[in-house]
Amino acid sequence: MTDDKKAASETESQSVKLVSPPGYGAVVPFDKNKHAGKGVRADYNFAWCASLNAVYINAVEFARAATDFPIAFTRDERSGEFLPVAVLGLRKDENLFVDADGNWRRLSYVPAYFRRHPFCIAELPAAEGEAPQRLVCVQEDQLAESEAPMFDADGKPTAAWESAQKLLEAVEGARQQTRALCKRLESLELLVPFDALATSRAGKQMRLQGMLRVDEEKLGKLGGKELTQMMSKGELRCLYAHLISLENFARLLDMTTEADK
Repeated sequence: MTDDKKAASETESQSVKLVSPPGYGAVVPFDKNKHAGKGVRADYNFAWCASLNAVYINAVEFARAATDFPIAFTRDERSGEFLPVAVLGLRKDENLFVDADGNWRRLSYVPAYFRRHPFCIAELPAAEGEAPQRLVCVQEDQLAESEAPMFDADGKPTAAWESAQKLLEAVEGARQQTRALCKRLESLELLVPFDALATSRAGKQMRLQGMLRVDEEKLGKLGGKELTQMMSKGELRCLYAHLISLENFARLLDMTTEADK
């Protein structure tokens, strides 16, 4: 593990209250010794997120996610920051992309938030002026003795852990880039509230409120300097993927109607 992702045995002296990400059960620090010989359960599936009707995604995912889900923005209640989410269902506690057996909808994109489960990274409190430390955590009940453990009996990382760690680090790096994008959108006052009016193929309508989107008219009026900067960072591509993705509200309504039959 890298220095900023310390194992539990190195942080035992710290009294840290770990907050589980939405949808996760209780998480604990991932310990290479305590969890040696364990891997993700053989019967693992996506039933754990069947009641999540939206999920946080990173900007790097927009282009792929936009083919399946509407992408909107919301304000995080704890941090006050704007964050992008993929909308997975139109009703509370309904994820239209997970079936009754816990299988993800075939050929649909699986957001990185779900692919990293049962692992996550928690930020530990830091003294003023210091960068926060990050601690790898795991939903422990999703681990079991395995032929493909994350760490072997000697506490050495395996290929399975290297793959999981690579995903965690990629998600964390992309999260920082996404925060920068959202701060730019906020400073340029490009995010506006909107009501999503979805119309199914059968003509049924449903209105959703409480989300934000990029104001396309304001975006088109930005100066050349701002547009060039956003284009060079790949942000402009993300914003148009977001705008195009809003057409998927109608698709979700069709899926909702189909699920009710």
